[in-house]
Amino acid sequence: MSSRPPCVLIADGAPASRALLEPSLRRAGWDVITVTSSFGVLRAVRDHDVGVILIDPELPGVGVSGVDVVRTLKSAPRFHQLPVFFLLRRGQGPPAGITVDGAFELDPQGADALLEAIRGVLALAPPRDDTLDGATREAVEAMLARYGADEVRDAVERIVREIARELVPQVAERLIREEIGRLRREHGFEEPRE
Repeated sequence: MSSRPPCVLIADGAPASRALLEPSLRRAGWDVITVTSSFGVLRAVRDHDVGVILIDPELPGVGVSGVDVVRTLKSAPRFHQLPVFFLLRRGQGPPAGITVDGAFELDPQGADALLEAIRGVLALAPPRDDTLDGATREAVEAMLARYGADEVRDAVERIVREIARELVPQVAERLIREEIGRLRREHGFEEPRE
């Protein structure tokens, strides 16, 4: 077992949530990784020795919520024992039909309770084998490839839409001016003087 401090993964798309939790966890001596999408969670558990996951059940992802990611991880032998806590918004209840190690409503007063719960779970957690077995690695790689392709496609589409919003009106205006000029010449009308 490693002497490094446990690594806590905060998976939440809201900057305020990360800002509330990250400093407290770092002061408690833990390494912290933050991600903002379901794909980020899968990549983080593949690439880092994550000891605890704090996740928004409604974490954004390409058709994959935080609950979906937790179900996937808990079904894999390598991650079955990985402690997971849902981060809830005011008035939000924990999702039904999935077992996790706890659920906490995000507020400044709840940060201490969350830290204590994490400490307790980490004290009880059995040592983990840091190597992924072949089947688990293949399953994680397949999920990453599938969700990664979706995220790349969505990012490209978003960029194309942004560029189109800027360029299409300019191009359309130029094409319209050119067509009006062509029609004027073709029908013998004079060009307007500027």
